[in-house]
Amino acid sequence: MQKRAFLFSAETYQPSKSLVMSDLPGCEYDISAMQKRLSQIGFNVKCIRNAKKEDYFLALHDVAKGSPNDAIQLVYFTGHGGHYKGVNYIFPIDAGTQLDLSGDIKESAININEIINIFKGKGRLVLILDACRTELSRVVGNYSEMTTGENVYIAYGTSFGSTSTGMKTGISWFTEAICDEILSPDIDVDTLFTRVRQNIITKYHVQIPASVNALLENVFLHSTAEYDSSDNDIYDFVEKYGDEYNEKYGYFRGENMVFIDAAQYFDISFLDALWRYQKVSNGIAVDKGITVPILPESESKLISFLCKTEDNPSFFCDDYHTWYYNGRQIRMGEIPPLPPSMQAKPPEPGRELCLSFVPQKKNDTIYIATNLPDGCKIYIGDNTREFTKEYIVTSGCITIEKATNISNIFMQNSGVFTSSEETKKLLGEKNRNLTGEYIKHHPIHGNVINCSFKL
Repeated sequence: MQKRAFLFSAETYQPSKSLVMSDLPGCEYDISAMQKRLSQIGFNVKCIRNAKKEDYFLALHDVAKGSPNDAIQLVYFTGHGGHYKGVNYIFPIDAGTQLDLSGDIKESAININEIINIFKGKGRLVLILDACRTELSRVVGNYSEMTTGENVYIAYGTSFGSTSTGMKTGISWFTEAICDEILSPDIDVDTLFTRVRQNIITKYHVQIPASVNALLENVFLHSTAEYDSSDNDIYDFVEKYGDEYNEKYGYFRGENMVFIDAAQYFDISFLDALWRYQKVSNGIAVDKGITVPILPESESKLISFLCKTEDNPSFFCDDYHTWYYNGRQIRMGEIPPLPPSMQAKPPEPGRELCLSFVPQKKNDTIYIATNLPDGCKIYIGDNTREFTKEYIVTSGCITIEKATNISNIFMQNSGVFTSSEETKKLLGEKNRNLTGEYIKHHPIHGNVINCSFKL
């Protein structure tokens, strides 16, 4: 499958009376960074810096000729952009001088639909525009829709009517976020740019890159082989001996032990053994027509690490970063960094809910006043039992009965659950709107409650 990328920049604009645009020295860094990243994931990359309008169409028409239907064509632009009378434009370096001559924005700037039309029926087009989307006229009622054609994906650096932040001596926020995320294998284009949005919001809390998806199937810019014979060997080892380990050690310990032994046998890390087994397992499911969530390697390994080691004293890391399982030294492997998709999201503006608890014990009953909405379920433990128990907020209070011997209560990484759609919106995705001293962010579950009280 052909993967070709065409990168254009507009760094130094020609002087114009009709359209005054500042130079953008940071675009030099943008296009260089994108060239490097796309080359790393197997694209044939062509760059045209400081391109004039005719340069775009000569280059794009030339490559579109004879392009196979399964090709991935990626067009990237970094420079000035805007909208006028419902049309999105990008501005080559000669846009202003052309406008001086013609007096017509259609003749001087590039309507992005012109690029889309070039590739109609010529494969899948991914159009990435690191440009502003501000208006060129103050005429009331102007708007701009990101209309597109079949098998096209458009990723803008910002939302309608907003600017895309560039840097004079470095790459822009949008291009930087793309470069941060694009090396992740086996994620489709839509997931990639969802992560780009998360990346920018997590870092800067402003500028939301907007996208429109008219692809007829998932498109992967960077795909790896689903699994190979060495992955199969690990899968066969675990499948062959897994039941024996479970019978000998019990289910949970047996599962850990068979992967630890598989890692030692094949001279790989524990996390690699888990990941390579999962690749084969997922591939078998897909071959059978079963839809399974396919996570990239870094996220899969990180989730495996957290699920295996969190609150599990059997796994231990000493001061020298050596890992042990029940006293046995193991090779854990590289623990991936927390991706933006798993980092804490800020509360939605105006929807912050600073969580409060006021516990009080009367006779043999504990009352916990809270500002959680009625109907919310949380899990509470105490000093009298091993496991936590589910409680429901009713009339702004949680009631624990038969509490004569209870002297301490705790909420250890408890989620907040509700069946009410209205309450879910109030709490936000993964309880992102909950704040305060009792809230802790969990990479998998989102915001959870973490606190204890002596009574």
